[in-house]
Order: sequence, then C-alpha cells, then structure tokens
Amino acid sequence: MNAQRINPPSLPTPAAAYSQVVRKGSLVITAGQIAFDADSNLVGEGDIGAQTRQTLENLKTALEAAGSSLDDVVKVTVFLSDMIYYQGMNTVFNEYFQGRPPARSTVQSGLVLPSLLVEIEAIAVVD
Repeated sequence: MNAQRINPPSLPTPAAAYSQVVRKGSLVITAGQIAFDADSNLVGEGDIGAQTRQTLENLKTALEAAGSSLDDVVKVTVFLSDMIYYQGMNTVFNEYFQGRPPARSTVQSGLVLPSLLVEIEAIAVVD
C-alpha cells in the first residue's frame, strides 16, 4: 500500500523536504501546522488566540485534503514557544474539539521562527 503525500494548494508550500499531510491506509498524519496563510504570511503576530485559530484552520485543511477531519483526530501534539500562552491556546483549541477531545501533549519548544507562538501536529484514523 502506497502512502499519499499531499501538499494542499491552500497551505504554504513546504520550504524543506516534507509533506503537509501523509495518508497510508486509514492512518493520516499531519506535519506541524503553523499560523501562516496560503501566501506564507503570518496571521496574528503576538496574538496566541489568532495564531491558534489559523493553525487549527490549517490543520483542518491538511486533514480534509487526505479525506479526514477533526472528528477523526485521535492525538495531537501542541508546541508552544512559551507556556505563558497555554491558556490562550487552550481556549481556542477547546472550541475546535468541543465534546470530542483527542489525546494531547503540550510542550514548550523553540519554534522555527521567533514570531511563532504555537505549532500543532495531529494523527487521525479514518474508518
């Protein structure tokens, strides 16, 4: 069974050797999504709520390109540039996963750009 490697046109084109989302059978795995729009512009500089919302919209786009959705997500990893952003991220995160939260890890990590506050990756299983 071959893996589908997908880079949706409405997401920024990867600047390195990776795919935005990969599907193999019923398993869908996304790359870490960040708060860039399709033109590679940062959305919400300095605003954790706006960055989390754009990041989760990008995650939805990646999942949908592989025939999946947020409903299929079983695990996410959230990377925060600083844990002071946890509450703001969590408020928006709960809007997107209300009533069906996946397993989740949240860690503080240096992100690829200093202006990024959050990055989120996901694993989904499609029936």
